[in-house]
Amino acid sequence: MSAEQTYAPAPAPQRPGALFQKLASERKTLSAGEKEAIADASAFTFVDRTWVTLWYDPAHAIRSKCGGMTAFRAITTTGDLLWYVAPEGDAPVYHAQCADPFEAIEHATVALGAQADLNRRWAHIERLAADLRSGAVAFDVTAEDARRVPLRATLFKTMMAILGLGGKRTVSGRTAANMMKIEPSVGFVIHAAWVRSHIATPGHQGVVVAPRSPVGFEAIC
Repeated sequence: MSAEQTYAPAPAPQRPGALFQKLASERKTLSAGEKEAIADASAFTFVDRTWVTLWYDPAHAIRSKCGGMTAFRAITTTGDLLWYVAPEGDAPVYHAQCADPFEAIEHATVALGAQADLNRRWAHIERLAADLRSGAVAFDVTAEDARRVPLRATLFKTMMAILGLGGKRTVSGRTAANMMKIEPSVGFVIHAAWVRSHIATPGHQGVVVAPRSPVGFEAIC
């Protein structure tokens, strides 16, 4: 069996009661009794709009200074605490693993600007995925590539777990391109891997260079 076929089981979902207690404990200003009283489904909101399924606490929220986005304390169904950052309107949500909500908001703002830059390259990304499936090009996709992609790192990690690849750090580009058929946004991770593989070659041939840096915090405000 090849390394590509050495699968790891997906993390098991935890009992809702245990998740609610862990999420309620993040409200540092409440007493132990108050935390116990809110540790049930009625206090939290369930979200499954992406591959990352989670509960977030509407009462544990931090708004950006401009009011353009809100960070909610959240917990995934497998027990990972994070900040669920929701911009106003229809912009994509951001899952931030950092502990500080203001850092999470800043990361989300920069990520949204970078995402807009990537959206303009979608036709190239689709051609790249087709070439990977056909064998016309070949390169690996790593967990580190996913971390370089705005809004996609947690999603990619979750997809890897669901597909039995949770213990792997690297998959072939062809596997990632097939994952893209299930979740198109995996294409952004493929693009990051393609850029990395080309930067390692002399002359950086074929690398798509962003015309400008991602927007800063003030751009959303």
